[in-house]
Amino acid sequence: MNGFDYISAKDLLDALTILDREAGNACPVAGATNVVVKAQSGRLKDKLLVSIDGLNELRGIREEGGFVCIGALTTLAEIAKSELLKEKAYVLWQAAQVFADPVIRNRATIGGNIADASPTSDTAPPLLALNAEVVIQSLRGERTLLLDDFFFNVCKTALEDDELITSVRFRPCETGAFVKLGLRNAMAKTLISAAAIVHLDDEGKVANCTIAMGSVAPRPIRARHAEQAIIGKALTEETLTQMKEAVLIDIDPIESIRASKFYRMNVACTIAERAVRGAIV
Repeated sequence: MNGFDYISAKDLLDALTILDREAGNACPVAGATNVVVKAQSGRLKDKLLVSIDGLNELRGIREEGGFVCIGALTTLAEIAKSELLKEKAYVLWQAAQVFADPVIRNRATIGGNIADASPTSDTAPPLLALNAEVVIQSLRGERTLLLDDFFFNVCKTALEDDELITSVRFRPCETGAFVKLGLRNAMAKTLISAAAIVHLDDEGKVANCTIAMGSVAPRPIRARHAEQAIIGKALTEETLTQMKEAVLIDIDPIESIRASKFYRMNVACTIAERAVRGAIV
């Protein structure tokens, strides 16, 4: 890749040392599915590419301290095949099934997908619905952020230049649904996506729920007005209509050649409803 220097980190400490030394000039690379696209389009220039692909300590899916933990270098293919996630993070497992194509799934990592902070990210809505936390490390130490606090804007996050995402974690959840609308089934970016987790009480009313959406704002979002519109209520047609009206308060889609703002506004309501209905089946 012309115009770029390249170095391979030996281990996590080496990677963090390089990031600290380069003061913003370094770009971590693992699956490189996003980095290659940015480099080819000219959005990434004059960076030292730091390969972290060999940092096996950042791979794997496990339960630890009441959390399901996924190492940052775990691929989407591994997530899609994980029986643990199918059982204890179904909404994320479901999203991994429709992530790009098998070639990309074998390279793309969950840490890279989060760090890219694309509004169209397929992993962000399910992770937001799971109230996931991002574990971040630098030579200065370790910190943990809610994913909802990690995303700032389009491709903007709370990650500092000397920091690296090491894992993502969340409490186990067996239910949920992910719904995605795209122009094609595989490689096209998502037009609209929604993830929902809904818990009903003994009377059939919504005791708690989370709804998250992608491609409807400058960053992946929690649809909190939509959540509040159904909490404490039975999921009747009237309640779902109120929820769809509340979605319009939560979202702020763009106008683009792929879809108009008007189209996204209307379709987002339907996709959110499908996710909620799917979460209670």
